[in-house]
Amino acid sequence: MVSSGWKTMSRNTEKASKTPVIVLVGIGAIIDVILIILMFKFADEENLFMVLLISALIGVVAFGIAKGLVSISKQNYGK
Repeated sequence: MVSSGWKTMSRNTEKASKTPVIVLVGIGAIIDVILIILMFKFADEENLFMVLLISALIGVVAFGIAKGLVSISKQNYGK
């Protein structure tokens, strides 16, 4: 029973490491890094509104990535 679990895990890992997933996560990571750098810049300038706005944008980007991953997963597994 343990070996069948490992087969399932390797099959899922192979499907999850395809190009669209890597591209989506990579683009999201780049956007998040840029937003975090901007957030620290505005924090140094003591601009609270922009810090809050950028932190909300980081959440929106994370939500978009999650929705994209769910969409890709549904395409791969047909659910």
